[in-house]
Order: sequence, then C-alpha cells, then structure tokens
Amino acid sequence: MASRFDLQTYSASPTYHGLGVVAEELEEFQEAKINFLQALSIYAEFNDQYSLETYSLPSLIRLYQATQDSSILEAIAQLFGTTVEEVLEDLGTE
Repeated sequence: MASRFDLQTYSASPTYHGLGVVAEELEEFQEAKINFLQALSIYAEFNDQYSLETYSLPSLIRLYQATQDSSILEAIAQLFGTTVEEVLEDLGTE
C-alpha cells in the first residue's frame, strides 16, 4: 500500500508538468527543463508508462529540439540507466 507521502508526491507530478509547459511557453527554458525533469522523475518512480510516454518524454523532446540542451538527454539517460545515444535512438530524435 502506498503511503500518504507517496500519493502526495505522485499527485504533484501533473503540477510540475504544467509548470514546465507554462515556462516553455514563456521561453523560460531552464525553468521548463527543471519542472519537466521533476515530473519525469516522479512518473518513472511510480512506473507510470502512460504519463511518461504521453506527457513527459514528448515535452522533453520538444524542449531539446528547441534548445539543443544536451543536459536534457543526459538527465533522461541517467534516470533510465542508459546512454545519451540510446535515448536519441529510442526517442527517434537522431
């Protein structure tokens, strides 16, 4: 059974994602990256494949394409225990 803290953490993930969207629209790309990665981390921790594939990863791909900030790919690779090259291949961004 998930603890109350776990449920509070999980329920914050859409908020982080939404803050990322707002920051991205305002072209505050560093803030967008921080929030998108926080949401990604929570979705990954809770094995929420749907939210990872539908929200987090597409948003981070879009942000990477806009900024070419390689630290985005590095953070994704580190979270999933893979390489940047594999992230690029898996996300189809090569």
